[in-house]
Amino acid sequence: MSYTAVVTEGSQAQRVARLKRTELLEAAVDELVAHGWRGLQMQAVAKRVGVSRQTVYNTFSGRDGLAAAMIEYLTDSFLDGFDDAFATGESPAGRWENGVRYLLRRGDDDPALRAMLGLDSGKQFLGLLTSGSAPIVSRARERIPATVLRSQPELDLARLTHVAELLARLTLSEIVQPIAELEAAVFTVSEMVAGFLGVKVVGGVGDSRSHDLRVTGGVV
Repeated sequence: MSYTAVVTEGSQAQRVARLKRTELLEAAVDELVAHGWRGLQMQAVAKRVGVSRQTVYNTFSGRDGLAAAMIEYLTDSFLDGFDDAFATGESPAGRWENGVRYLLRRGDDDPALRAMLGLDSGKQFLGLLTSGSAPIVSRARERIPATVLRSQPELDLARLTHVAELLARLTLSEIVQPIAELEAAVFTVSEMVAGFLGVKVVGGVGDSRSHDLRVTGGVV
């Protein structure tokens, strides 16, 4: 067998393994939404996909590994949505408002995120989400600045990283305890972000068509 054939077969096997892992994660998320963390059973996940329970254990190295993988999987999906929302803004102000609005509304639209943070989540799951090195926060610190810098490269990376962590933690808090006046919060948070990043809000807050975020040239 040639070297090329070995590489091709190996790559194909890896692709199949990744697809199966994703299928298992999607099944686990469905189980989490339906039954909560305490009701999540490895056997039920395996049954949804048509594999043995041992396959699920082998793939994720046990229940804790599955929990961590689910958080990572949902976090990436969550931040993909921020990327899309931020990109749709027609101005810097519009991009920030769209991004903040998406983050604060996501909990209402995604039962999986709500299930993860619900009272039924269990100590192990909540510990992964609320610790200082929680994947949802650390990934936000990496990805949100990268997304913003593609359209606003003049902004300060360190400050963007702080903003990303603030937004991630605010989002987690909103999922647990929803904000009553969401649109007011969106504009307030957008103004706070603008001030911290050293950009100027032009126009009145509360009307996304009448204001813009422009760099003032300094840090506040």
